[in-house]
Amino acid sequence: MDALPDFVKLAEAYGHVGMLIERPEDVEPALREARKLKDRTVFMDFRTDPTENVWPMVKAGQGITEMLLGSEDL
Repeated sequence: MDALPDFVKLAEAYGHVGMLIERPEDVEPALREARKLKDRTVFMDFRTDPTENVWPMVKAGQGITEMLLGSEDL
């Protein structure tokens, strides 16, 4: 996905807070920090392994009402 914008910079360009989270151990601290910013809009860019299944998901060509909630739905 080389064509995606830098979401942190994009958020900041509009006067919001942007956060990039790249490691699993950084998720909880980032969420705690975002909650402290109650008067600001926070955009969080979570980078994941492209081979991981991220739930919930919608298969290509399916409707949102056919969302998969976990591997048991495959």
